[in-house]
Amino acid sequence: MMNTLPQHDLEHVYADAVNTIQSQMNFADAVTQLESAARAGHGKAALFLAELYYQGFRVERDSLKAQYWQNLATLQA
Repeated sequence: MMNTLPQHDLEHVYADAVNTIQSQMNFADAVTQLESAARAGHGKAALFLAELYYQGFRVERDSLKAQYWQNLATLQA
């Protein structure tokens, strides 16, 4: 479903996820949105996830997940 969205729409999904974090502090929903956008080709979403997992900010710190999202972001660049 997400992987058929144009890049412009993926940017909206990314912005909504960031807004969810900033305004609602709802990280579970935001991470789900970011993962969907990243898998659909949104590089900034993948980088954001990599940083969250690397830092362990409101998610369990996980270097393997951080590396996965970093690699995906690199492929999408």
